[in-house]
Amino acid sequence: MPVELAWRGAELGLLDELLTAARRGEGRAALVTGSPGTGKSALLRGLAERAGAAGALVLDASASPAETDLPLGVVGQLLSGAGPDALPPPSAPPDVLHAALRDHAAGAPVVALVDDAHHMDEASARCLLYVCGRLTGTPVLLVLAGRPRPPAAGPLPLAELLRHPRCTPVPLTVLDEDAVVGFLASPGGGALDGATARRLAPDWHRFTGGNPRLLHGLLEDHRACEPVRPSRPVAGTAFRRAVTTCLHGAGAPVASVARALAVLAGTATLTLLAHLVELPERAVAACLEELDAAGLLDGGRLRHEGVRAAVLEELSAEESTGLHTAAARTLYENGAEPGPVARHLVAARASGGRPDGPAWAVPLLAEAARHALGRGGARQAAEFLRTAHRAGGEEAGGLLPLLARAEWEADPASVVRHLPALERELAAGRPDAEDAAGLLLWHGRPAGADTAAAGYVYPCLRAGEEPHGPGPEDMDEHAERVLESVVHDHAPPGSVAAVLCALLHAGETGRAGRWCALTAGADQARAATPARRAVAVAAAAVVHARTGAYDAAARYAGRALSLLSPDAWGVAVGMPLAAAVLAATRRGAYEEAAARLRVPVPAAMFRTRAGLHYLLARGHYQLAVDRPRAALGDFHACRDLLARWRLEPRGALDWRTPAAGALRALPAGREADADPIAQLTRAERRVAVLAAGGSTNRAIAARLYVTTSTVEQHLTRIYRKLGVASRTELAALMAARPS
Repeated sequence: MPVELAWRGAELGLLDELLTAARRGEGRAALVTGSPGTGKSALLRGLAERAGAAGALVLDASASPAETDLPLGVVGQLLSGAGPDALPPPSAPPDVLHAALRDHAAGAPVVALVDDAHHMDEASARCLLYVCGRLTGTPVLLVLAGRPRPPAAGPLPLAELLRHPRCTPVPLTVLDEDAVVGFLASPGGGALDGATARRLAPDWHRFTGGNPRLLHGLLEDHRACEPVRPSRPVAGTAFRRAVTTCLHGAGAPVASVARALAVLAGTATLTLLAHLVELPERAVAACLEELDAAGLLDGGRLRHEGVRAAVLEELSAEESTGLHTAAARTLYENGAEPGPVARHLVAARASGGRPDGPAWAVPLLAEAARHALGRGGARQAAEFLRTAHRAGGEEAGGLLPLLARAEWEADPASVVRHLPALERELAAGRPDAEDAAGLLLWHGRPAGADTAAAGYVYPCLRAGEEPHGPGPEDMDEHAERVLESVVHDHAPPGSVAAVLCALLHAGETGRAGRWCALTAGADQARAATPARRAVAVAAAAVVHARTGAYDAAARYAGRALSLLSPDAWGVAVGMPLAAAVLAATRRGAYEEAAARLRVPVPAAMFRTRAGLHYLLARGHYQLAVDRPRAALGDFHACRDLLARWRLEPRGALDWRTPAAGALRALPAGREADADPIAQLTRAERRVAVLAAGGSTNRAIAARLYVTTSTVEQHLTRIYRKLGVASRTELAALMAARPS
């Protein structure tokens, strides 16, 4: 027995019995049936070798779809093996083959083999049908190989031949797991040792469905991985080629259904498949049965992604576009959810499809994107929106803020290219202006963002105005709600502006302990997008640094900075950096703090609250490494910004205490240079001391023997030089002077 047929011993044994009967003069016929790849051709080759070795005359032919209209094409192939004089004319009667076989059988048994009999021409089928009815008493074995079902559109003689009662059925099915063990262990298969064959067989059987052709392809790819043979199956070039060969052998309708199944994937139903391939449901069901019999399906779906890729890889770009477009239309017309329809519209565009499409495409893509964003699928939402945006039209143009928001969720740095267009959107008063404003705030372009969030993030926008907006308690509650939605993914968070406000407020909340509990485990949060995860972890770093949990703060800050690049963080980068620098400084990890301070930050950051926290953290580091003058510069820069923006220097923004420490750390004799009061004139200094002590302008004027107007002028110059805005701030500054 040929080694490649070691796992077909039973079927070859049955054919041997028929051959033995034919050699005794008891003519026989057999019909070998099986799905593509099950080994019909190999079985015929094995029989031909054995018959030839036993002295029989072997005549063989292979039918072809290209010759179905060629009269007696198969008969001509059979008789060509007996010499050119035996070839029949095209108009030969049905008994021509029977007469020729009977003549040749006078000298030796004759074995006539016809592969792919389901493609046979009508005249040859008529001749073979004639032979089947007259085998008795002749030493002839006729073996046909073909599909399990005769073609529905084939000629009547062929259908009768493939169902002839005198043809012994020899059905070939896919191999079971035990047979796969035999394949892997046999010399014609993997030639593996028994233990290895038994270990690999379950996965190989699941991967191929037991189809011998797919097993051979998988084996070829397995060997191509030498010298390292993977323990798991690899769907390489040979495997994919085996899949496409099976599809070609199954015929165009089956291949068409397989491609439709590959494209529709999890949304496929019998009705949708029938609509997509434009065949009756019963015809589609028959094709699915053929695919299942070939081992290509598992539970009504293509067996795995390797099979799906192989089914689709021969499609041209135009064919792929057409198939995905048709799939989108089919799903849409049958009431499918927006997401699956949108995925096909995206795939059609990716395959080179035209930018325009049906009128319903753009609104459907937008709806699918909103659903995806609600589930945390930012990257998919961005794909949908890019496809809609490229489609053009006024409606597509209005989707830019939503597209930019989706891209921000996945990678905030990618939004930079949209910023000029977002500014135009904001100026035009588009409906999604809030998202546009938030993205502009994040990336340091607050111009035109006339919102409460803009005033909170960029206090410079409200410089000179009376403080307004939510109070500290209201801000705590609002920021906590936003942050909770980010950390725990209970619901989609607010706009980018709201997320940014929540992150900045993490450094100033009066309920830091509560926020620590809220952000506990933020590095393992379920937040679905990179931006949300980064914000959640950065907030955790900030509030842990505030409560003195510096080890946790360092861990969270490192995670936050690894999730997004500095460019992606925009102006918000100051928050995780401030937490990282402060945590490292307090732990004595000065080199780590210095490394964090080398991270580039945008200039616009120093117009935001994040800049204040960054300056204070850097000042603490400078003071810890014995650079009191540099530290004092950072603390006073924070003081000046707070005064200019009319913000109270309290809580985490209290610069006075560390500034006093920096003043005390200055070398002897240098305090005057570092004392901000030293820059005042003598007259101004006298006014400043009295004003800080609580004296009124009139009292100061009486004490110094000057007019009230002169005192007011002095105070104006004092406030400007010192960067303070009130007597309270002046008193605090005076209190921080070196003793």
